[in-house]
Amino acid sequence: MKRATDLGYPNDGTRWMYTLLSEPDLTNELARLASATSHGSTDSVSFQPSPNPECYSQDRYVVQDWHLSTGTWRFHAIFDGHAGEETADYAVEMLPSMMKQHIQGFLDNHKDYSSASISDVMVNAISSLDNAIAHDLLEIFPDPQALDSLSDAAIKDIINDSDRGGQNINKVLHCMRGTTVLVSLVDPTKTHLWVASLGDCQAVYGRQDEFGAWDAILLSSNHNGTESSEVERIKQEHPDEPECVLRNRVLGAIAVTRALGDHEFKLPRVYTERVFLNAVPGFRTQQSVEQFIKRSFTPPYVSNIADVRHLTLDPSSRACLVMCTDGLMDLFEGESRDGGTLDIAALGRRWLEIIGPTVWTEGTNAALHLLREGLGGTDEEKVSQMMTVERTDRWMDDTTILIQRL
Repeated sequence: MKRATDLGYPNDGTRWMYTLLSEPDLTNELARLASATSHGSTDSVSFQPSPNPECYSQDRYVVQDWHLSTGTWRFHAIFDGHAGEETADYAVEMLPSMMKQHIQGFLDNHKDYSSASISDVMVNAISSLDNAIAHDLLEIFPDPQALDSLSDAAIKDIINDSDRGGQNINKVLHCMRGTTVLVSLVDPTKTHLWVASLGDCQAVYGRQDEFGAWDAILLSSNHNGTESSEVERIKQEHPDEPECVLRNRVLGAIAVTRALGDHEFKLPRVYTERVFLNAVPGFRTQQSVEQFIKRSFTPPYVSNIADVRHLTLDPSSRACLVMCTDGLMDLFEGESRDGGTLDIAALGRRWLEIIGPTVWTEGTNAALHLLREGLGGTDEEKVSQMMTVERTDRWMDDTTILIQRL
């Protein structure tokens, strides 16, 4: 059944058609669109309903078991790409194996490990990948001063090699695009959990008592321009630059303050002016790049150093870890605001309460249940709108959820 909706913006005057779905078609279609899957003890969804190819999801995730010398380690990761999918795709390909090698290398040289030592290994693996992305570009153009002696035509010929295999343009695009990183790691004894965050994806640990009540612990950091501690850190690193953070964005341009890629905020600006702005495909908003790069004097402005939290687990307790991209927070943004600021810890408790009745039920995808609640819950009309509205642009952020039973 076709109906019209204003998607909650009555003052805009615009209405779009959507298809009203009823059960069981509504649930089945949502599960299909969100690629609802279970990987052993982990449920997952990744949802972007827009059919426009230019709006396809830039979220990615990985669930792996690593069979290392000390036993089986459980690795989960979420990547929220921005400005393009290239860096997120590269991170999916490279980070799991790189971190696995770092962990195994440490275990080979240390009989015992502390929680702090594994935290350090995770931080080093993430920053090493980002440094390798920059190194690939610097192998092509090692001397920033030498770029001034090259013409635009010469630079374009070097980097835009898609018709010659694309080795150079891929390296350039890995620098130009970016992604957040959220990683969880559980050791073979299942008594240690580490969560590393770079950007603004979130992880909430929940433990349920015998009466069904949840104890929630936020294990991720919020690395963006609305976080006062992050803003203060950047201002201290660039004390004579009043526009290093502008309008809650780094250099007035990017929301996240830590990420993989985004080397237009990390390398000397000549690389953006002479290399990145000559790349094909280029930035999606070339003009805005030309504006913010004028504020770049002492890079880096965006960090690749992850925060890591460690938690000691009780294997006998009923516990889970909710990991998500910021799209899930957008769906619930009206529920947990304190003075206009999103209370992520309170939101995490709300998510745990939502999945509580289903997370321990065999055959039920708790991540799908949480996504459904964010889209409108039992309101079939609202959920149908969010799934099927006929718009050419995106009407919601990419949303990925992993729920891991610990």
